[in-house]
Amino acid sequence: MSIMPILVPFVVLATGFATIMFLLYRNLQRLDQEAGDAWRRVQEQRAVRLDASLRLLDALDAAGELADAPTAGIRQALAACREADGPEAATEADSALARAWRSFSAAADMRRVVALDCAHEAIEQLQGADRLLPTCERLYNNAATMYNNAGVTFPALLVAKRAHYAPRPPYRPQHLRSASEAASGADSETLADKSPRIMNAYMLWAVGMSDTITEEAGR
Repeated sequence: MSIMPILVPFVVLATGFATIMFLLYRNLQRLDQEAGDAWRRVQEQRAVRLDASLRLLDALDAAGELADAPTAGIRQALAACREADGPEAATEADSALARAWRSFSAAADMRRVVALDCAHEAIEQLQGADRLLPTCERLYNNAATMYNNAGVTFPALLVAKRAHYAPRPPYRPQHLRSASEAASGADSETLADKSPRIMNAYMLWAVGMSDTITEEAGR
């Protein structure tokens, strides 16, 4: 009796199973690469924001505008952000930076800060980074979620170890209040009269942040 009728279905099934496992393996690798690329874009925007923050502090320091608003906390937070390795560490460090900026805003005269010519370029760079970073953050978290889910879903979990699967943590730092919220509480008309060239969302955020913290302190 020939064994071919038995072997043929077995070979077909084995080949199909191997093909599926290979495709799942490649899909895991693709999702991991996409998440990695998304994280690199987050890091690029983080670096832009950190550089602009440092330039702003240096400009204010050179202008003698920091006597009443010590920036040691911000500079330490910036250094920690640069050293942060991975989404978890970056989340913690960036959240600490946001808290440091709030403390600075509570002590500084933000209307005077945003009216300084030396601060314009750095503030505009901060505005650009803060506009792009949330999008990069969202894209990374979506990519990480897809990869994490794929690695624990049957049958992909059968090849997860061979594909060196390791869950990617999310990046969800604490953010400063949005420019649109700040704008509603800012004295924008007065500021525009004083310096119409510099009215932009980030500067409205700065003034609004100062107003909000003052209101909260008075409660």
